Amino acid sequence: MKRILSVVAILMLAASLLPVKGQAGLRGAYDPITIGDPLIKAKFSPSLRGGNTRGAGSASSAKLENWIAFVAGSQVFGFESTGEIWAQVNIDQAFVRGFAPVPLEVDPTAAVSYIDPAWSKDGKWLAYVQTDNFVSSASIYVQQFAIGGNPLAGGEHGDKLGSPILIANGAGGKHHRHPAWNANHTQIAYDSDQFGSSIDLWTVNVNLDETAHTGSVDELSRTRHQIGLEGDPGILNGKAEFKPAYSPDGTKIAFVTNRFGAFQIVILNPTSSGLGETTVLPETNPAPITHDNPSWSSDGQSLYYDAPSNEDAANPQDIWKLDLPTGQKCGISVDLAGDTDPDVSQYINPTREGILFNYFMFISQASGFGVQVWRGEWVQNCIPPLPMSVVVSPSSMSVGDTVGQFFPGYISADMSFPPATIAAGYVCRAANQPNASGLPEPTKEGVRVRRSIVPSPTMVGGLTKSTRESGDCTDMDMLALTGLAHMPCFDADPNVDAVNNDFGNIGDYKCVINSDGLNHHLIANFNKRTIANRLIGLGLVDRVVALPVHAYSNRVGRQFLGFGYIRINTKSRGGAGSIVAMEQNFPNPFNPVTKFSFAINKPGNASVRVFNTRGELVRTIVNQWFPQGQHEVSWDGKTASGGRAPSGIYFIKTDSNGGTDMIKAVMAK
Repeated sequence: MKRILSVVAILMLAASLLPVKGQAGLRGAYDPITIGDPLIKAKFSPSLRGGNTRGAGSASSAKLENWIAFVAGSQVFGFESTGEIWAQVNIDQAFVRGFAPVPLEVDPTAAVSYIDPAWSKDGKWLAYVQTDNFVSSASIYVQQFAIGGNPLAGGEHGDKLGSPILIANGAGGKHHRHPAWNANHTQIAYDSDQFGSSIDLWTVNVNLDETAHTGSVDELSRTRHQIGLEGDPGILNGKAEFKPAYSPDGTKIAFVTNRFGAFQIVILNPTSSGLGETTVLPETNPAPITHDNPSWSSDGQSLYYDAPSNEDAANPQDIWKLDLPTGQKCGISVDLAGDTDPDVSQYINPTREGILFNYFMFISQASGFGVQVWRGEWVQNCIPPLPMSVVVSPSSMSVGDTVGQFFPGYISADMSFPPATIAAGYVCRAANQPNASGLPEPTKEGVRVRRSIVPSPTMVGGLTKSTRESGDCTDMDMLALTGLAHMPCFDADPNVDAVNNDFGNIGDYKCVINSDGLNHHLIANFNKRTIANRLIGLGLVDRVVALPVHAYSNRVGRQFLGFGYIRINTKSRGGAGSIVAMEQNFPNPFNPVTKFSFAINKPGNASVRVFNTRGELVRTIVNQWFPQGQHEVSWDGKTASGGRAPSGIYFIKTDSNGGTDMIKAVMAK
């Protein structure tokens, strides 16, 4: 019991410090917002609620909307396709969780479906679509909500004020979708099939009285926008224009259309009559792939949207940022799970060196959390990295130092920041500043250190070693983080050390603080096997190779890049056969599936086989020809006969053209 209480006390201490010291997303620049809540269904259509904010809008205190709305599938079994609109705190990952979603529009019988939430810029009015489980028709409503308090200070989401206001009536099988507000909440744009099979853009003026909690629609202003095609009704009725998004000044509307084949984003210069309008393509030569869900930056100079990664239709979606004046664009990749549906914040925040950016909400399946709402920004992906100095030790090793060894040791990367990076506002240590050590440091942002999700730092894309393998790293800047000189390293290995297990594995790091308190070195260790696997797969043996080391800052995920130099020697091995290098499997221990990779420096046949501790063959995973390079393989824990292998230690061996390597894997049930 005492041990459990001590664990709880340490966790409470860390939780009390993290909001101040960390303020770091799960992925540096990215935060999952809706994980851990009682809504087990997927989340869609995030919409930021303005007007109710926290933070000063500075590099150390970002200005964020306190609340978002999103759609979740009904909790009623058998009616999962029925939509419900909920509000969720726009919480930082570093804060302790426990904020339950608040229902905004939910039918407990699942007969009515609520979708497409859109907050007005002042956060007082929520537009949404009301339909049924079969989407037989769809109407647009607006509901006023009171501005609630700061949820981090105990405030609640606002109550409904007045009754819903009907904006577009879907009676008779019409479908009005995707409402969007202009900046001063006097006009709503939406798309509709009111005139048959065509989906067209419409706008209508609204008069809202926040004091009386009422509103009305100016029917004379309701306009079907002809999009410059009024002279060719055949084209007009055969194509779709939908998902409108107002520019911040209200003079333009971005929308999605299939007029050019693949869905593309077009910008409309609307007229009050819907006639004589002009449109422009934000890209002069867009790739013939789907561009979807446009959202404007707060200065009106950029469009965010989702499109396939690398503009390859076979890839999952990424968020993209397009600079309208220059036509330059950048894919904001979170991972390979698919990221869609951005909603850009109206508030601007700076990095330490003064780069201005907007946070945005989006939908992602990242990290295996399911379809959730995330928060991100573009700086980590789209701004050139700041320089970082890296010294690698050892600077030379032979293949024999790694191949065939279960404990091959590690490569150490000693990182430090040059004066230009320090002057930009960053410090090469795990903690932000000021710190609990009492050393005379300026306020700066530290380096994100984590092995999971988007790891930092990485060498040749490889993760740092586990602390369990490497022994002591107890002075991993704990003085700065907590004021305590020593605290156990974070480690996710399931063992009796509950403190390490509960904190989670952030890797093998050590922070060296100079006596002046101003200069720092962050030392990270990387598994030799991982590095050798990558370099052998690339054919980079018997030569000096620059190893790229990437790291990211705590709050914004600002990227740092340095190069350490190493040489892998193979002369001592002799012969003309292949060099084989395996990378340790992950996860390990595993159940039931584990993945690993092997690299060969020459093309040829390669066999990957699993043996038990008695040397008996359990399973041949692959036995085929492979090109030179690095190849990923998985084992599902089954034997050659298709049965489940028992728990225990297994040896996975790769042979190719006279070369061989082996790793040890543990199956735990």
